[in-house]
Amino acid sequence: MRILSKRALVAGTVVVAVLAATPALVWLSLTHEPTFYREMVAVPHEKRQAEAKRFVSQSLQLRNDIANEPTWEAVFTDEAVNAWLAEDLVKSFADQLPPEVHEPRVMFELDRVTLAFELDQGPMRSVIWVVASPRVPEENVLELTFEKIRAGMVPVPADRVLDRLVAVARGHGIDVSWKRDGDYPVATFRYIPHAGRDDVMLERVQILKGEIHLAGRSDGGRGEVASPTLPTRRLLQSKFLRRSVQPPAPPVETARSSTRPTS
Repeated sequence: MRILSKRALVAGTVVVAVLAATPALVWLSLTHEPTFYREMVAVPHEKRQAEAKRFVSQSLQLRNDIANEPTWEAVFTDEAVNAWLAEDLVKSFADQLPPEVHEPRVMFELDRVTLAFELDQGPMRSVIWVVASPRVPEENVLELTFEKIRAGMVPVPADRVLDRLVAVARGHGIDVSWKRDGDYPVATFRYIPHAGRDDVMLERVQILKGEIHLAGRSDGGRGEVASPTLPTRRLLQSKFLRRSVQPPAPPVETARSSTRPTS
C-alpha cells in the first residue's frame, strides 16, 4: 500500500507539473522568433537605406521597361525587398497594412518564398511565417502552394492567416480561388485587368537563393502610359524646324592684338 501511495503521489506530482508548465510552453512556442526572421529584422539602418534605394531604382526601371518594351524582366534580392519594406513601406504606405501586422519580411530560397511578420494578438505578439512554392500556370496567374504556416513554432490553420492575404489581394483587383493538393492548400491569384487593359502579362516567376526573377511581355505602352519617357532625337528633329546656321563672324582686331611682341 505504501508503494502504491508513493507511486500515486509521484504520478500526481508529474501531472500537476505538466499542467502548470503547459501554459508557459504554449506561450514560449507562440512567441518564438525564428532565427532567420531575427537576422532579417536586425539589418543595420544604413545598409537598409542603401538597399531600399536600389529596390526603388530597379522598380522604376521595370515600370519603364513594361511601358516601352515588348518583353521585360527583372531580378530583385530579398535584401532589397526587405529594406524597402522596413524603410519605405512603414513610412509611405502604412495604410496598406492591417494595424495588427508589423515588420513584414520575405526570404527567397530555391523554389520557395517565406513571408514572415509580427502579429498582435491581444497581450501576445507572435511571428507568423508562411512557406510557399510559386508557379505561373498561365499568363497573369500565380499559384502558391502553402507548405508551412506557423505562429512561432505552433502550426496554424491556413484560413486564419491566409484570409488576411486574400483580402489584401482582392483589394488590389486580384481574384483568388482555393483548392487542395494533398495536405497542402493551394491559392490561385488571377490578375483581372482594370478598364479592359490586358497589355501587361506575367509569364514567369523563378525563385533562387536570395533572388526572385520576373519575366513577361507587354504591348509597349498601348493604352494608359505607365511612366513618362523622353522623346528621341529623331522625333524632335521631325517636329521642329532646324534653325539656319549663320557662319561665325570674323574676329575683331583689338589694340592688344596689334601690340603683341614679335619674335
